[in-house]
Amino acid sequence: MTDFHPASSPKQIADAAHAFARDGRIRIPDFLQREAAEALHTFLQAAPWWRTFNQGERTWDLGPESIEVLTPEQAAQLEQAIHEGARKGFQYLYETVRVSEQSSERSGRGFPVDRLLEAMNSAPALAMWRELTGDPDVGLVDGQATRYLPGHFLTRHDDDVEGKNRVAAYVLNLSPGWQPEWGGLLQFHDAAGEVTGAMVPGFNVLNLFRVPQSHSVSIVAPFAPAPRYSVTGWIRRG
Repeated sequence: MTDFHPASSPKQIADAAHAFARDGRIRIPDFLQREAAEALHTFLQAAPWWRTFNQGERTWDLGPESIEVLTPEQAAQLEQAIHEGARKGFQYLYETVRVSEQSSERSGRGFPVDRLLEAMNSAPALAMWRELTGDPDVGLVDGQATRYLPGHFLTRHDDDVEGKNRVAAYVLNLSPGWQPEWGGLLQFHDAAGEVTGAMVPGFNVLNLFRVPQSHSVSIVAPFAPAPRYSVTGWIRRG
């Protein structure tokens, strides 16, 4: 059976922890065994995706059947409303496979992404997250699979949600051969909104950054030849 536990060596983790303490964001290549990353990528190409977007603080998830029955006029009206929201404030549009925070539910469904989250919440992995973030109270890793198609995006925000106890956010990139001009970049911003850094999607590369920290995902270009795949979530105090 495929092993979804992190594959980084103790020295890689120690070096990454030092960089995280200094910079507040890091990038770890070859985070999983190659076989595990490829199994996730294969799953994501045929996963049961739901389209997710927000209206203010309210989240909407549309399943495949709901998307299929939208008329062209309804689809255009929905796109217009989403773009209007992006002009005025926080807005997102992408596709997701959500993962339960309950181990029994993850084990019961058994998707590769469920097995990844199970492994990332194991005792050795939680010890790794504590070392990486420098926070001894880390006790939970949540997550979801995401697919960004052309036109999908996530506007600027800082992930600081009361009661969630988020220490850091992560993006496990699963997009082989991605080019920066295709969009979908994880961008970091200063208080004025200026971009102070960006990370290009890759394959089997983990991005980890401290919460709160202003960031966004740039819109995926219409000429991108493949979706932007990843597993994303937060490292949280338990």
